[in-house]
Amino acid sequence: MHLPLPDFLKRRLRATRQWLAISLPTPQQLIDVILVAGKEQFDVNDNNAVAALRPLTLRLGLTRRLKAALERMPQPRLHLVDRQSRRILGELRLKHLKDWSTAGVEIALFEVDRGTHYCAPKLRKVWDTVLYLRAARRVPPEKQLMSPAAVEQLMVFSLCPRPVYLVSVDDGERSNVFPMDLVGPLLPQRFTLALRNTSQSVETIKKARKVALAEVPGSACQMAYRLGEHHKKQSIDWQQLPFGLKRSKVFGLPVPDIALGVREIEILDFQTVGSHTFFVGRVASHEKLIEGRQLFHTSGIHQQLRRRLGSPFEEALGTQDR
Repeated sequence: MHLPLPDFLKRRLRATRQWLAISLPTPQQLIDVILVAGKEQFDVNDNNAVAALRPLTLRLGLTRRLKAALERMPQPRLHLVDRQSRRILGELRLKHLKDWSTAGVEIALFEVDRGTHYCAPKLRKVWDTVLYLRAARRVPPEKQLMSPAAVEQLMVFSLCPRPVYLVSVDDGERSNVFPMDLVGPLLPQRFTLALRNTSQSVETIKKARKVALAEVPGSACQMAYRLGEHHKKQSIDWQQLPFGLKRSKVFGLPVPDIALGVREIEILDFQTVGSHTFFVGRVASHEKLIEGRQLFHTSGIHQQLRRRLGSPFEEALGTQDR
């Protein structure tokens, strides 16, 4: 005889949501990102980003002191630390792959070897992993951008909320606008973007050598996700977009008039890193336009922790598949 489970038990047995769209003031002030190499620690809050999803690869800009530390300890750890409580929420073990000297900076690439978080009891973490694996088995391997283990590692990395931008590009023949969150600052005055090799706009960016990144308001979450379809297109009809347009300050690229701010990037170099094309650029301009809360991505485990602590994130509507 099969007895139905009570609703409260069904809710308890569901997997924790992997991804969450939230609205935050920018820049985020909640999580510190600390690189630990031996006995040395480095603040990399404004110096970390994803370079590829398969294999999951992170990048850091190198200073002389950081490079020397990595030569002594080529397998550092990345700590995601709650800024208020100073509690470590997650940890990634990194494997140093290579350095890349370009565009006046030196960049270190790391493959994520292992990862864990401290946002939930051990039994909950094990149960979530079981459910994530079961869900992944339903997807054909050729359609899986990331391994199940890498997805959970990316969830740890995303404990630090990641801002979402609408990226405008135009090479004179093809033009497009699409959402991205695999981006980040690389000091001084450098910025990186990682775009899937299969995106139709990779070649457009390589040719144009310039992009404009518009900060997306949290209230425009669903609209931004609908524009994810543009990754499959070489060009779009700009007159059919769900917002008005204005021109960026230096390059004159069309950008959404709802943008909280716009950052223009001159692309200086690029290379293929696994599943993604990794671009390095110079910040040509950065202007704030409208006051408001920006769309960010974080992981569901972070929201679950904050809910237990009585301070959940303000959620934006919609969901994001990687």
